[in-house]
Amino acid sequence: MQILITLEERIKQLVVLTHDLFQKNKELVSSNEFLKNKLEELEIENAKFAEDNGQLLAQLHAIESSLTHETEQIHMLKEEKTLTKVVVDDLIKSIDALIERENQQ
Repeated sequence: MQILITLEERIKQLVVLTHDLFQKNKELVSSNEFLKNKLEELEIENAKFAEDNGQLLAQLHAIESSLTHETEQIHMLKEEKTLTKVVVDDLIKSIDALIERENQQ
């Protein structure tokens, strides 16, 4: 008889353990579903960020290209400015020389 009582107690323990495991499994399944949904949200957000990043990179390349072009233009303008100074200096020297010749005559 004692064996039956022990067996019954063990069966009760197994039923309680099974019930606890079932509850934990339900919680884990629920948690898993929540995490799946969160993952999907994060993947969508990541895709949006990747798209935004691509647009920003395109804008950055356009700005860099524009900056390079404008830097080249500034360099050309500086060269033209230097050349203009040389030409004006030569012109002033020529005018001074002409005035000097006129004054000598």
